[in-house]
Parts: sequence; C-alpha cells; structure tokens
Amino acid sequence: MYFSSATLRRIGFGGLVAAACLFTAVPVQSQTLRQQMAMKLAVDAGDTMVNKINGESCAQFGQMMAQMKSNKSSSTSSHLKSNSAAREKFVNIVAGPMMNKMIDCDMLPGGM
Repeated sequence: MYFSSATLRRIGFGGLVAAACLFTAVPVQSQTLRQQMAMKLAVDAGDTMVNKINGESCAQFGQMMAQMKSNKSSSTSSHLKSNSAAREKFVNIVAGPMMNKMIDCDMLPGGM
C-alpha cells in the first residue's frame, strides 16, 4: 500500500502537533506539582505551629514569639512570601489558634 505525499504530510504534521502538546503539558504538570507541594508545606507548617501553640504555656508562647521575631527569615517564610495561595492557607490554619492564645495570655498589642 502506497501513501500519497499529502497523506504523509498529514501524518507528519499530526505527529508534530502531538509532540508539541506533550512538551507543553510537561511544564503545566510540573507547575501543578510545585503548587501542590507548596500547599502541602503550608498545611504541614500550619499544623505543626498550631500543635506547638496549643501545647505551650503562656511563658513558653511568649518565648516562641520573641524567638520568631528575632528570626528574620526561614525557608518556610520565604516560600509563603512567594506563594500567595499557600500563604492564605497557612494563615487560615494558624490565625485563630494564635489569636486565642494571645488573648488567653494577655499578649494583645497595645494592651487591649
């Protein structure tokens, strides 16, 4: 069976289109994977921090807050600064327990 040159061109063009689709799908998949990893990091860090907050006395919580203030940057904070969705997830996990602990320990700013 012989193929005409038009048929061969169509097959070749179809192959090029399929290859182009595969090469463009790989970066999208890796971007999605990076996003998933950032979200996992945010959730894990948030859960760890909430467990630490809930398990500490007011004195220990104050020491932790002072230590965090003197620690200018960590890998987690740099990841959260660069990824707004992961940052939002982290804040949603940590904000409530942290504010409750601050209220319980009379640590609200401005003596509220």
